[in-house]
Amino acid sequence: MDKKKIKIAILSISSLLMISMTASAVLADMQRYFVGVDSSLIQMVVTIPSLMAMVFAFASGPLSLRMPKKSLVIFGLVCGLTGGMVALLFGTISIYVLLGCSLLLGIAQGINSTMSMALIADYFVANESGALMGLQSAFVNGGSMVLLFTSGMLAGIQWQMSYLVYLVFIPVIVIVMKNLPNDQPQTHADEKHPEKSAKLNARVYFTALIMFLFGAFLFVYQTNVAMYVAAKGFGDASTSGLINTAMSAAGMLTGVLFGRMQRVLKKLVMPVSLLVGSLGMLSIFVIGSLPSLFVGAMCCGFCLATINPAGTFVAANAVHSSISSLAIAVVTAATSVGIFVSPILSNAVANAAGGNISVKFLMAAVGLFGTGALSWIGNMVLDKKQEIV
Repeated sequence: MDKKKIKIAILSISSLLMISMTASAVLADMQRYFVGVDSSLIQMVVTIPSLMAMVFAFASGPLSLRMPKKSLVIFGLVCGLTGGMVALLFGTISIYVLLGCSLLLGIAQGINSTMSMALIADYFVANESGALMGLQSAFVNGGSMVLLFTSGMLAGIQWQMSYLVYLVFIPVIVIVMKNLPNDQPQTHADEKHPEKSAKLNARVYFTALIMFLFGAFLFVYQTNVAMYVAAKGFGDASTSGLINTAMSAAGMLTGVLFGRMQRVLKKLVMPVSLLVGSLGMLSIFVIGSLPSLFVGAMCCGFCLATINPAGTFVAANAVHSSISSLAIAVVTAATSVGIFVSPILSNAVANAAGGNISVKFLMAAVGLFGTGALSWIGNMVLDKKQEIV
């Protein structure tokens, strides 16, 4: 078992996990192109992958016990490539073609977001596992940064040209086929310890709740930034692409430093992360300028790059290693549901406030702050119960 090759495969998969977000920069262009289509339907191009991701995140856990993870990963990557190419060639026909492509992207997202973390849990242990999860988050954001920037520039030509970036699935498929082992991973020695629960527990379900709320509030940014830029007259899809690139750049740097942050902050990682995300959303609402969008983007990037590995690490280590894939799937699925719910919730709040798009960022700021407080209090309660037991 060559761990270096496995790392290369995992990190290459991870670099594509945010590729469905490239559509966020062209939502305003889509709305202008598809005249008369409701904005909530347009936003579903970004959020519907999360709905499918939920289904396949749940499914991939049990499936990984019956077939090699490599086969699941390749299937997911092929679905992503197919969705991107169909959107590129036929996406201008109808918004429903784009939504169908988003379903395929959701399959890729659900399988590979779960499998990339499950592979880390299978082949790496203890501090090595936590550090690699942080590095994985850096590659998620680093890949996203390059993809968002490139798709934003391509969208400056024509919005559908942004889907050209999906060709990057081809080299990743080749890398996975060459480097990821086809066998079932060896079990770790800690599986023999009877003190670890062999079933999902309260810690996993509570973490899933936090991840659901995180998805619902943080992705207010992703589904509204392009429309906010257009509404304020700050620029076009290229501007939105640059703002999203700033988010990914901050996330990449945060991911690299995640292992160190985790050692320093310990169980405060998630509350601190959510607080920073809340401050970013608040800066957009209070200031509302183009620079504030970049500040908000970087705060959201920090939040995204810390919450995902932290939540996954907590869930994977709260259960027996034989069902860590299932625990990761539950947490990933909860995040996906939150992302899907996000535009429904934010649009309802904005409509109640007379269609003011800025109020969505206030809602997100309050929601993230409340989620951070809940995370802190809830984990303290769970720690005390664990001590009593």
